[in-house]
Amino acid sequence: MTHLKPSAELAWEFSRFIMALFMRLPPSLRILSALGFSALSPVLAEPFLFSPVSEAPEWRLLDESQGKITREEFESRLTTVFDPGGALRPYLLWDDGGVTLFRDTARNHPLYRLTFASAGDVPSLPPLVLGDPARPLAGKVICLDPGHIGGDWADLEERSFRIGTDRPVVEGELNLRVCRILERKLEEAGATVVWTHAGQEPTTPLRPGDLYPEAITYLLQGAAGTRLPRLSANRLIRWNAELLFYRSAEIQARARRVNEELRPDLTLCIHFNAAPWPGGRVRLTSANRLVLFVHGSYTREELAYDDQKFRLLRKLLEGATPLELGISAAIADRFREGWGFPPENYADSGYSHATGQSPYVWYRNLIANRMFDGPVVFVEGPYMNDRDVYPWIQAGEYEGARRMAGRLRGNVYREYAELVAQGVTDFFRRQAESPSGFTNYSR
Repeated sequence: MTHLKPSAELAWEFSRFIMALFMRLPPSLRILSALGFSALSPVLAEPFLFSPVSEAPEWRLLDESQGKITREEFESRLTTVFDPGGALRPYLLWDDGGVTLFRDTARNHPLYRLTFASAGDVPSLPPLVLGDPARPLAGKVICLDPGHIGGDWADLEERSFRIGTDRPVVEGELNLRVCRILERKLEEAGATVVWTHAGQEPTTPLRPGDLYPEAITYLLQGAAGTRLPRLSANRLIRWNAELLFYRSAEIQARARRVNEELRPDLTLCIHFNAAPWPGGRVRLTSANRLVLFVHGSYTREELAYDDQKFRLLRKLLEGATPLELGISAAIADRFREGWGFPPENYADSGYSHATGQSPYVWYRNLIANRMFDGPVVFVEGPYMNDRDVYPWIQAGEYEGARRMAGRLRGNVYREYAELVAQGVTDFFRRQAESPSGFTNYSR
């Protein structure tokens, strides 16, 4: 269970009691009860303080940044990377010495105060240690995070499909295959490679059945004005519990492993992508594109949560953006040269904005790159349901080269891994050869 402060613990126990009563009602009465549920529970009438299945923020972890960033640099990072739309501004109160973050836009409930440094008091950065261009990743610990779970959980995750009698396409399995090859390539360049998980079992000890209370809370808090799927009340609760299991609990369990055990210099989140099914039918499409995400671009809805405010400040003060951008751009260059697939465009999405570093690299607030400490590069590979990529995936891990979509290609897993490894190696080799050339891309 999440670690809550004493006052929140009482509220949480009360909400669980109300939820238990709700679950004992006959199914025919549950929807009617849900309509008036917030009137029964003053706890649930209040907005969420934390995102579903999340832990309460540990604000003390920000104390190490006190007096180490100027107001100018803070505002630059905030507006350029993390909050270009100004959604956090109503929660902030500025003064000559620092800024106070509040829970509410009325600024009645302070959460944390950060003291700024004066321009002359900013600690100087440690000198960048020269590396070995021949083994540019020597001394680096790189964590691989193969996206999703796969295996017996693939259908629940909605990350698998099958066309006719062809072999099922399971994204969790594809990501693992790429990471196994990527591990060898990174180790050849000198890296120590660690994993968030290396199989097809969940990292979290929780299961969907453990998350029914949270699923009910999530539904009752988030359903107002939202068009929910046309499901029975029981099925809707189960669907939300499954969603919280694989999208929140699983990724947060991996984050605890990264942050408390592995502590890598860089985390690479490896995924394949997919386009919406044409007309809702399982059939191939022509929409293959590539994108890489670095952390940023919080939305107004996300910043209503205390834990999201906390993670924004933690990532802003961490200062990992330049490294994330540099590595992402280097991988993007390899993708463009090796594959030539066009970049995604999220300009009108409302939840992502361009970095300006590469047309392939965008800011986005994903659970993984928000929760994992340190630099995180989130790589979305080829579209699994693209009519040129699909037969390439179906061909498996063949040796040598075959003609795919009119070109001679190695197998898709090897090419994907090689391009990512080359991009990471390119970046660190440039730093070893010319450390003074490192640019603060967050400005």
